[in-house]
Amino acid sequence: MKTKPILLIKIIVSAGILALVLTRMDLYQVWVQFQYLSPSFIIFALLFYTGCQLLSCWRWQVVLWSSGHSAPMSSLLSSYFAGMFLNIFLPGALGGDVYRVYRVAQSTKDSEVALVSVFLERFTGLAALSGLAVIGLVPAFKLIGRWDILLLFAACVGSLVGAVLLIASPKLLIWAEPWLIKFRLSSVAARFAKIQILLRTFAQHRQALLLSMGLSLLLQLAIVYYHYLVAHQLKIPISYLELLVFIPIIVVVTLLPISLGGIGLKEGLWAYLFSRIGLSVEQALLLSLTITVLGWMLSLPGAVVLLLDSTGFQQVRQGNK
Repeated sequence: MKTKPILLIKIIVSAGILALVLTRMDLYQVWVQFQYLSPSFIIFALLFYTGCQLLSCWRWQVVLWSSGHSAPMSSLLSSYFAGMFLNIFLPGALGGDVYRVYRVAQSTKDSEVALVSVFLERFTGLAALSGLAVIGLVPAFKLIGRWDILLLFAACVGSLVGAVLLIASPKLLIWAEPWLIKFRLSSVAARFAKIQILLRTFAQHRQALLLSMGLSLLLQLAIVYYHYLVAHQLKIPISYLELLVFIPIIVVVTLLPISLGGIGLKEGLWAYLFSRIGLSVEQALLLSLTITVLGWMLSLPGAVVLLLDSTGFQQVRQGNK
């Protein structure tokens, strides 16, 4: 019964922030700048992000190899596309991850390995993002020069690094467990304890661990560059280093369970960050919505994958009958 009020609050927060942003901007100016997106650039951007997805699949394969399993790259990539499509309609990334677990379980014939592989693939990405955020501390102080953004960035860096250490360090988890129990998060502590066992097993495969972390770091740098390319095409004067500071903030804050899948919160945050470096609300919303729409376009093959899966299920059911 508690789910409905919480969902309603998230919808109100998302709608409220979106309304606040939209009432403070010139939609005509957004439309004018949006027309800088040529069809050739859209195709290039979609291919570039597909390359990022291939890096993610390679990283996923490395995790599977460390457990003695394998899955075709085509299967992993199609499950990524399907997961992206599901995430359009489901709050957060849980729906997409559940589907990815299901798809890889079909290849490995081991649902537990499938679940662990998806988690570890996510975890190495989180660890790489925290490392990237730490690297971004230096340009943040030199480039941004705004105490509020620096404070927000430092808090996000601390959250990322703290989450990685809490997941990876048994000693830190033991220290934090009484606090987690105090805030009624004992189930989180239990899950982290199980995860640490999986991480220790994965860490024994040093080569796989290093390769996975290297791919994760390269992937995060590529994603920042992807944002930079889109902003440059839209004639938004923002540097790669500024995005290197902003994107970890966006990722961490939109993970907070206070809005509907980060909708509204992300746009409001972009607007706030842009305003602090002399850019407009229109430019912030333009970049945010363009990245979102390109993501939707890229996820369209996922709809085909889901449709084929559905047809396959029906055939199996008919065969069983």
